[in-house]
Parts: sequence; structure tokens; C-alpha cells
Amino acid sequence: MNGDSDFYVGYLPQAPSSLRDFVRRVVCALGLLGIVLALTLVLAQMPFANSYFEFGKQRDFEGTLIAEPYPELIVRRAGEVDPARNTSAYLLVAPGKHSADALVRDFATKQVHLQGQLIYRDGQTMVEVEPGSIQPVGSPAARLREIRELGPVTLKGEIVESKCYLGVMNPGQGKVHRDCASRCLSGGIPPLFISSENGRQYLLAAKDGGSLPYSAFKDFIAEPVNITGEVVQRGNTEFLRINPTQLRHSSE
Repeated sequence: MNGDSDFYVGYLPQAPSSLRDFVRRVVCALGLLGIVLALTLVLAQMPFANSYFEFGKQRDFEGTLIAEPYPELIVRRAGEVDPARNTSAYLLVAPGKHSADALVRDFATKQVHLQGQLIYRDGQTMVEVEPGSIQPVGSPAARLREIRELGPVTLKGEIVESKCYLGVMNPGQGKVHRDCASRCLSGGIPPLFISSENGRQYLLAAKDGGSLPYSAFKDFIAEPVNITGEVVQRGNTEFLRINPTQLRHSSE
């Protein structure tokens, strides 16, 4: 066979040089294309939220327990003397997909010590309470801040469950998280409404200020919705009190 021929058969020791160069260029081009596609897909993904779950790290907390509308621990801020800013609120949940209602029932309005794992995102904090760790203490309970009425609003956004959204799962919202959110919310995890305009977080509550039953909003979880209600604030926690019959799916 002519050594300059580009024809190649398998039993020959090597392919002609021109064919080798062509195959090498094709392989390099395909490899480069694969790298570019991979980088494009990575950069196109939504960035993970700046949220954390300190799994396995037990912390000690002391504060005043509030049971309604959802369990919270009101903790004094060390060194802060301004009455409008001297406490922080920690939402409380139980391990797994369960509310902390049963854990805190006997300690409402009392000053307590408890242990748990911290969950936090964008200034909102939560503690997964270690069962059996809540103990009353002798110090006086923190002075609870007055509820401020901030007025009516109509918003677009999404109903999520607070535990995963604040840090246990990432992402903790959207249709990919709907099944998990439904199970958590049915177990009593407090519902959050996230505004699509600015990402602002509101704990959903009933018009009378009580907790919102799962059945009232289960058909709207992890979907774009329009919501109308009254915003009230207690300390650093904002609540959106709604009539769930006015919930509407959004076209966006």
C-alpha cells in the first residue's frame, strides 16, 4: 500500500498522518465543546441561597417561649439597651417534619433553657429543638414587644415551608420541592410567604392572629400565588394575616 494514502485498515500499525491529525483535531474540538457546555450549564443554574443548617452542632439557648401563632423563643440581645431592638426571635421546630407545638405546650410565656440546632437565612433564624431539653429557669421572662400593625398589602409570591427554606434544604422552594414542602407543612412546620418582588419573608397567619391550618392553603404550596392580607410585626418577625379563601393562583 502506498504510504501516502489516507486509506486505513485495522491491521496496519498506525493510521496515516493526515488521518491521525484530523481525528486528533476532532477529539480536541469535542472535548473543548464539552467543557464549554458544562460551564454554561453550571453558570446558568440559580445560585444556592446563603442559608445554613448546623446539623449535629447542639447549641444552648435561653429565652421566653411563645406558643402562638407558632412556637418562638424570644432571646435577649446581649448589650442592647434599646427596647425596640433588644430581643431576637427564633422560630422553633421539632426534628424531622414536625412542629414544636407538643414540645413547648407546657412552657408558654415562661423563661426556659433549651438545646437545639440552628437554622438561618437572610436574617431569619430557627432552632430545631432537641426533645426533652426544654427546662424552665428562674430568671424573669423577656418583655414581649407590642404588635405593630403595618397595614394591608397585596403581593405575588410563593408559599414555602420555613424549615427547609431557611436552611435544611437547598433549594427549599419551587416545584422541585413541592412534595417535601407539603409533607412538612402538613406536619405543622410554619408556612412562610416569600414575595417574588423582593424576597421578603412573612409568616402566614389567620385573620385572628392564630396559626393557619394546612388545609387552608395546601392547594397553593410551591406555586405562584396572589395574596392579600394585613402585615403585622412583633419584634423582628413579620406576619401576614390572611383570609385563605382569597388566595389565588398567579399567571406569572
